[in-house]
Amino acid sequence: MPLQGILWSAVCRNNLVLAEAGEDNREGKVIEVAQKLLQKKPTHGWEYENMRKAGLRGIKFHVYDDEAKFVDIGGETEAEESEMIVWSFAVVADKSLEDSEVKSFIEKLVYITMPMRDDDLWRTGDLLCAQNSFAHILLDKMEQVDDQGKLAMVNDKVNSTKEIMRENIELALEREETLEEMRGRAEELSGMTKQFKKRAKQVKRFKMIQNAKHGAIVGAAVTATAAVVIVPPLVALL
Repeated sequence: MPLQGILWSAVCRNNLVLAEAGEDNREGKVIEVAQKLLQKKPTHGWEYENMRKAGLRGIKFHVYDDEAKFVDIGGETEAEESEMIVWSFAVVADKSLEDSEVKSFIEKLVYITMPMRDDDLWRTGDLLCAQNSFAHILLDKMEQVDDQGKLAMVNDKVNSTKEIMRENIELALEREETLEEMRGRAEELSGMTKQFKKRAKQVKRFKMIQNAKHGAIVGAAVTATAAVVIVPPLVALL
């Protein structure tokens, strides 16, 4: 039976698709929206890519993960500069689903993938490295939306992406501050300079919060079924 609500979904690491599921029953329009959505630069909130004529809405959300490593230098623990991982959760849905419903589905993905995101395969693997192990879970959750409607969005654990976005912003600010300290340790900052940086950080936090799009959503962790279903990728290999 063709998908009707959530038409495509994917989990990415730094714009690299790890797993995806879906189908394009809109003459290539689902793929087009998905590709444009994935190309959008990550922010600390929501990104959108809609195609009204085709009746499609694309939404993406990110979770920032600081991968900084700590090493011992002369008896002191120092942070070593490393790449920050940005996890992306992208969905293309039919316009019959409200934004809030699509966002609820995305937060489900955020919580479902929490244990997987600590796995070496997810953190360092190549394109579609989690396709065989996770795509069938994506497809199952998408089919639940068709079968159960709004009930598929409801669970016993309620949370808000507002808190996740705040954590993203704080993590980015803290990382920036840490890297500045590492690069400028030899420089002694005056009291005036410190006060200026403190104020600049406050202003930057305010702007980042204002730019983030908030929305209430729900989610809960689930366990994958034992059966393995092969789900072919739709967008990543194009």
